[in-house]
Amino acid sequence: MILSFAVTIGLSVLLALSAGRRTTNARDFFAAAGRLGTPLYFLLAVGETYSIGSLLGFPGGIYARGSTLALWFVGYILLAFPIGFILYPRLWRAGAASGAATLPDLFRAHTGSIALERGVGVLLLAVLLPLGASQFIGLQNVVRALGWQHEAPAASLLAAIVALAYVGLAGLRAPARVAALKDALVLGAIAAIAIAALLHWPQNPTAPVASVLRPTASLSNDIFIVSTILTQSIGFCLSPPTVAAVFAARSPDALRRAQIFMPLYMALFPLLLIVATFALTHQPRPHGADEAFLSVAAQLLPDWGTGLVLAGTALSALVVLAGIGLALAAIVTRNIVPHLGDNAQRRWGFTVIAAYFALSALGAAHFQTLLTQLNTLFYLGIAPIIPATLAIAWGRPLAPKRIGTGIAAGLILGLTLRFGDVPLAGMNPALPALLLSGLVTLSK
Repeated sequence: MILSFAVTIGLSVLLALSAGRRTTNARDFFAAAGRLGTPLYFLLAVGETYSIGSLLGFPGGIYARGSTLALWFVGYILLAFPIGFILYPRLWRAGAASGAATLPDLFRAHTGSIALERGVGVLLLAVLLPLGASQFIGLQNVVRALGWQHEAPAASLLAAIVALAYVGLAGLRAPARVAALKDALVLGAIAAIAIAALLHWPQNPTAPVASVLRPTASLSNDIFIVSTILTQSIGFCLSPPTVAAVFAARSPDALRRAQIFMPLYMALFPLLLIVATFALTHQPRPHGADEAFLSVAAQLLPDWGTGLVLAGTALSALVVLAGIGLALAAIVTRNIVPHLGDNAQRRWGFTVIAAYFALSALGAAHFQTLLTQLNTLFYLGIAPIIPATLAIAWGRPLAPKRIGTGIAAGLILGLTLRFGDVPLAGMNPALPALLLSGLVTLSK
């Protein structure tokens, strides 16, 4: 098991090496100089769909809370694909016209406000922390499955070093190349585990499927599902790593072609549902909800197969971490600490990425929670910037003061509703945050 895991991770580093020589300028480092064709953009952009949050969080959420989670989790990702088909070419054109590599770049180019640029940059830095922590929480589950319960800190350090190696070797091109290996392993792993679960299903199930999935039909659940799908489907398209991938694409046509095929990946979510249901109906039970996927893999696959599954799961976190790190470093070096030369941007960027990995690993070690909860927290922070970003993509003139006020109002409302436990009949707090931000930003 450990041998197949180690060989696969080593192969990923070789793939990163094959991505090409070291980057020559900051735009090449952060956004591949806008030269990613359809295949590489596709592999990079689909990475969030099959991040460790989906691979472990989707079965884990069903294991902990029943089948209701599957509706909003699958729903928002599926709706994001047609939204991206329309939105991404407009974002790409706005970015190409201004030389943007980050979302704050667009805000400054559109409004001329440095204060707004930096404010949006700081907000995006804050919302990326739970996203990074979720990757390290997933990696801790991989470490435990390998039998290294007492080596979790060292394993987190090693994971950070590998992700840094991807970034240092070829900038954004490296995680795009490694994503090809990751996708092959993840797709194969999900299919193999689901088929094995179906073959072993008749062997001593402990409960009927209908009882363990616990579908709950209630108005509050329905409101939560619909509000989450509406908010997070747009937020998915505007997360910093996704925007960086859009700016890195070669052309709007490359973006459209990739979006056409992305829904094919959704076919594997029913297989993840099978895995989660098997974990609920068969012994032994996983130690934690987010360990359901890996627990079933260990039960049903040979050791070498389990090692490949663990490697694919780890790569799903490492590729996303590398993409997040590059997006975050670009925001810091271009928008928060401006006027740096190319070499200084790359040096600062590498330092920022290392610091981000350290903070994310620290957060994962001290704040254990379900991966799906971190998912909704991330989108709560993204929601207030959605209206202004859509207005910019469609070329609508906006005053920077109105944009800033709208973002601040939406963020304050969302955080108050979320952490004040304000009853909303089940509504996701991100939706009122988005609506208030839009009302303030777009009102005349």
